[in-house]
This record gives sequence, C-alpha cells and structure tokens, in this order.
Amino acid sequence: MTKGTTNRKKRTKVLADEAELASVQEQYVYTSEYRNKAFGSSERSVNDLLNYFSATTEGAKKILPKEKRRYAIYLRKSTDDEAKQVRSLDDQRAECLKLANRLEVVIREEDIFVESASAKTSGNRPIFDRLLLGYKTGKYHGLISWSPDRLSRNMKEAGEVIEMIDHEEIQDLAFVTYQFDNSPNGKMMLGILFATSKQYSDKLAVDVRRGTVGNIVEGKYNGVVKKGYYVDSITGYFIPDEYNWNILRKAVDMRLYGGMSNIDIAEFLNSAKLTERKDQDDKPKLVKVTKNMVGNIFEDSFYSGLYRYGDNLANLVDLYNFKPLITADEYIQLNADVAKDFGRTISVKTNRSQRLDYGLLHNKVICDYCDNAMRFQHTPIKRGKNTGKWVISFYCRNKACLRHNTAEQKNLNIKLSKSIRGKYVLAGIEWQLRHLTKKSEQAYRMYINSLEQRIASDRAILNRKLAEAKQSQKNNEQQYARYQEFQVNSLVDYKKYHEGKLEEYQQLIRLDEEAITGNKTELAKLDTALPTEQEFYELTRSKVLNMLKTTDIMTLDTICNEFVANLRAGDDSTPVIKLKPPYNMMTELDEMSSGRSRTNKIEPYFADILNSLNEAWDTERYKKISVPVIEAIDRGEFSNQIKSKMYAY
Repeated sequence: MTKGTTNRKKRTKVLADEAELASVQEQYVYTSEYRNKAFGSSERSVNDLLNYFSATTEGAKKILPKEKRRYAIYLRKSTDDEAKQVRSLDDQRAECLKLANRLEVVIREEDIFVESASAKTSGNRPIFDRLLLGYKTGKYHGLISWSPDRLSRNMKEAGEVIEMIDHEEIQDLAFVTYQFDNSPNGKMMLGILFATSKQYSDKLAVDVRRGTVGNIVEGKYNGVVKKGYYVDSITGYFIPDEYNWNILRKAVDMRLYGGMSNIDIAEFLNSAKLTERKDQDDKPKLVKVTKNMVGNIFEDSFYSGLYRYGDNLANLVDLYNFKPLITADEYIQLNADVAKDFGRTISVKTNRSQRLDYGLLHNKVICDYCDNAMRFQHTPIKRGKNTGKWVISFYCRNKACLRHNTAEQKNLNIKLSKSIRGKYVLAGIEWQLRHLTKKSEQAYRMYINSLEQRIASDRAILNRKLAEAKQSQKNNEQQYARYQEFQVNSLVDYKKYHEGKLEEYQQLIRLDEEAITGNKTELAKLDTALPTEQEFYELTRSKVLNMLKTTDIMTLDTICNEFVANLRAGDDSTPVIKLKPPYNMMTELDEMSSGRSRTNKIEPYFADILNSLNEAWDTERYKKISVPVIEAIDRGEFSNQIKSKMYAY
C-alpha cells in the first residue's frame, strides 16, 4: 500500500430480494398521523430556513424562482447622433419591456437604468457599476437588455458579468436580440458576443460542478441520491418513494414524538428494509442504516424542502410541487443547535459539533467612530441566575478605530468599549418604534403596494405549480391507462417487462391530486382582503409588541430588518437610527443627522427599564417612566438626573 494512503473498505450495495421486500413492506405499512398536524400548525416555513442558512453560511446565495426575482433593465446609447440616441433608447426600452411582459416579470420604473457612455473600456460607466452592485448585494436577481454589446464590449467587464452568472449573483439574463443559455457553452458564446475581437474560453466546460449548480437552481438531482425519494428520469425532480418515504416519516415520529434514540431508529429502518434507488427504473438496493446515517438524515434540510449545494440555497417548495418529509418547525426541533438560534429549548441530542450562529441586524449596525459595520457576536453566560442565556453584542473589527486606540482615548479623556451590548442597540430601536404613532396615508399606501407585490409573486408561483400539477396528472393518467390496457392485452409481457408500473402511476396520480388540492387551498388564503388603514396601524403596533416579548432571534431579526435600514452605534448608545419606508413617515421623533449625541447616553439606563417590560406589555407603567424621562431630555438634564427619575418608578 502506498505510504500516506488509507485502505478503505468499499461499500457494496446489495439488491433487495423482491419477494422478501414485498413481505416486509406489508408488515410496515405506515401513515403518519403527526405529519398532517405538524404541517397545519408549523410556525416556520421553508423560507425561514432559507433566510437562516443564508445568514449563517458565509457567501451563501439564495436561488429564487422567477416569480420572486427582481429584474432590472439596462439601456445604453451607442452613437453621438442625438436623434438616433433618443430613438435608440426609446426602441430599446419598448422592446425590453415587451420581453419582460413575455417573460411575465414586473419591472419597476426605478429599476430601468439608462446610461450615455462607451463600453469599449472598463470603469467608464458609473450607472452600470451601480447596477452590478445591486446584484452583488442581492437587491436584483434578473437582468434584461437589448443585446450583449449594451452590457459590455471589453473583456474585463464581460468577465465580471459572466463570473456573476457563475456565482448566481445574476440568476437570469435575457436579451431582445439573443437567447442566452446559462451553460458553459452559452457563457463562452456570450463572451464572444461581448468582445468579438477575442474568443472567451470557458475552461470549465467539462466541470461537473457547473452542471450540479445548474441542477440545484432548478431543484433537480445533482448526483446525490436522497433516501426516501427517487429522481424522475425525465424531469430530474425528486419524487417520494412511497414505502421508503413513509418509514422515514415514521423514523421522524419516533424521534420527535416517541423520544427514541438514533440507534433504535437505525434498528427499525434496517428491520423495515429501507432501500434506495436513483430513478423509477432502478432496482431498489438495501441500505445498511447506522446511527450516524440517521443523524445525517435529520440534519439534512433537504427533507424540509431547503436544498443546499455548496453556497447555493434553493426552496424546492417554490420551484415545483415537492413534497417535504418534515416541516420547518420539525427540522428545527431535530437540530438542537439550530433550535437555539430560533429561541427553542429542546432535549433532543444531535451529533452536530459546530454551532450555527444566526446573527442579528447583519451589516446594519455601523460604528459611530469609524463608519464600519460591526460584527454580531454572542457568548454564553456560565454563572449566576442567567446561566445558560447569551450575551449579545456587536464588535468593531476595525483595528484603526478609536475604540481600539486606548492612547487616543486617554488623550480625549474618554474610555470606549470595543463592542456595544445588544440590549442597548435593541433599546434604541424599541425607543424609536414606540414613537411610530403618526398616522400617514402615504405610509399606508406604500405598505399596501409592497404587500400587493408579494401577494402577486406568491399567487404566480401557486398558479404555475397548480398548472404543472394538472398537466402532470393528465400525463400520468394517460400513462396509467396505457399500462392498464397493455396488462389486459399482454399479461405475460406486462409482468416480464413492466411489473409495478400501474402502482407507480397510481402513486404519482395521488401526489398530483394532493398537489392540486394544496395549491388551491393556498390560493384561497391569498384572496383575503387587504388590511384597512386602521388595521395597518394596529399591525405595526403588534409587531413592536412581538419584538418586546420574543426570545426567538429569527423573529427579532425579521422585525428589526423590516423596520430598520441601519443605525449608528456609539458608546452604549444609538445616536442615529434610520427607519425604512414606510415606517420613517410614521415616527414622531425628529431624525438626527449625525452621531455622538450626549443626550442619548440615557439609553443604557432606559434599556434596563425596557428589558423589565419585555415579559409583559405594561402601558401604564411605560407612560409613568417615559413621560418624565422625555421631559428631562427636553430640559437638557444630565444622565444621572434622568436615571434617578427612571428608577423612582
């Protein structure tokens, strides 16, 4: 044996004996009574898990269905003749909007970028640079233009665009004059069109990873068989392998609702003869289940509908009529480390060694002393009455910042911490949100417009999935009828060549019927009336109350991100908090234009009081505390005077 190599025993796959398998399957027929209840009451969705893993995985990218992508149009003039320029831009705009209409995507007016600059050399187009930044930050996902030469005629920017396509920062690219194919050959052709004087060579033409990334974008098989599912050989989609899917569901029930160990579950799956196969025509192979394999299955978010490959994350439930094995809530319960980030305390043990940190206000807390984003961190409390809880803070990583320069602090006669406690940041946000009391019809209109866009996106996805399920049902019923006729006319040949096909198509038809019913139910939910203006104000207040009460960091981050654009963090204070539209139109507080405000030093004290109110909403007590404090601030009193007024209550 060569030095430095390991003699690993190759795992052999054994074909299952058909007669024995049929006998065992009769004994282990199982329908989960827990699954329907779990899906009916799940607080979390696959999108919550999608947001979680995109925040906890460095460089992760969400792969969105077309209906949820935000598209931009880029228009560029190419001559010095003013008449031709105007006509050209008008023509480009009209044709690009027609293409968007054919693609059934909505283009906002602010997402149409018009530029008057040459693309022969790089670095000459500030509007184009701003557009690309939108893709790098996740604001935009799809791009429409007249032709490739509108985007670039130099290899530097051409390469940048193609690299962004590779990294799924640009998830869809469409031209009026050219049909782009997102494949290695398609990218090579695009490079040639970008700069015809040079041939753009894509050296990754045979790279398997490119193919698998393309598959995950569409929610398809990428080379890894998932137990409990097989791959439709025509579509590449994952289909529940009925018997194996059901016994895996029983394994989930045994773990979550029976409290059984992974060893017990592995023994059950082995006795039930768990098998796997790649596609519907593949022979089932026995799986030797171990406790580690059970743990790996429970840790795989695929079974909840979140497909992960490398840095790419895809919601299979949005992409097609995928049937998850478990809910998002059940996935959280099965994984203790994830559960901690969702504010859940459970007794289930896992073999996961690395904690997944969700984080809070990602890149939104700006250091008031160096203007850099501060990093979220939390450390466990190991002693005292709060043992087991976490101290949340935001740390400034810029070593050149005043926070790290003790000598300069000494010269200025100040002492600064390198971080700010999370409770002070949240106290500032709470203070701001409590003053969202101004009624604004414009804010309400803006909220309704945004809500209508989300509903339209969800409705488009459901309508697409409903149409696909109906077409699939029609096709499967036709196939079932053909095999049924073949069985009647040629029973011997049917048993010899097509045994089990009738049962296979019966299962597919049941899945289609289930998908049709589910999509119709979800569409009916979208038909509920939009909130009135008064209901909008009440909904805003309820979100603030939820923020005060929740221990779920995901919920807290979701609420904060809905309201807060960014904030500046001083020394245990938040001098500036910038709210997002439409909420910035509803605050009674004047927005501060700069940081380092002395009066905001009362926030550390105010935070202690706010934290005491987090257990229950006590309006009267809040009024008693806040009114004299606000009056004291208005009079310009010092922090210690304000503190004494607060603790007097």
